[in-house]
Amino acid sequence: MDPTAGHATRKPASKQEATARGATFYKGTEVYHESELEHRVSVKIQGRNDVKELHSQYPILLWIDAEGEIRKHTCDYFVVFDDGFRLAVAVKYEKKKAKMEDLINRIRIAGFTRHDGKSQLTVGAVDDMRHISEVDASIDDFENAQCILASRKHPDAAEYSTLFDIVSKLPGRFRLGELLRNCANIAKRRTAIWRLIDDGHLLAVSTGRIDELAWLRFRG
Repeated sequence: MDPTAGHATRKPASKQEATARGATFYKGTEVYHESELEHRVSVKIQGRNDVKELHSQYPILLWIDAEGEIRKHTCDYFVVFDDGFRLAVAVKYEKKKAKMEDLINRIRIAGFTRHDGKSQLTVGAVDDMRHISEVDASIDDFENAQCILASRKHPDAAEYSTLFDIVSKLPGRFRLGELLRNCANIAKRRTAIWRLIDDGHLLAVSTGRIDELAWLRFRG
């Protein structure tokens, strides 16, 4: 099945050398980004294991300004989780946090009302809205998520099972690099590590880039 633009209300201009515009594909949907930060946020969301749908440039939510005028805000992302929870996402740098929190509060007061065009309105179109900045979607987060996404394309059930048996017997914490020792195929072993991380059986002890020196622990 060919990918679609999902619920996107607009398609950003094509990628240019001077910009970070582009798109990724998630579960059959083309997900747009118009900046490096939006790209990082999109990939981090895709790297979660509880996301059912991800749409960009959606929804358009209404809010009322200080003068009582009705305004519209196009959200950067719309996430539907496996449990049905719907989250609208606004992507802006941390320096705009106060402004974005005020905007989100006004959108919440307006009942999370979606504007569908031709004056058609839907109250309660999302369950919540969140501002995500570079603090929440760091370069480390982005790179970790990329590794998770890559591992989903090349699963190896046998290596996964072998590694699960190994880590389930390891006490306390251990470095990722230790899991690469004495294995028949390092590439398959590395993929299996990320599959176990994606499934929640391996947890990073601390935040940051998950590399060979990162401390992990097993969770059954």
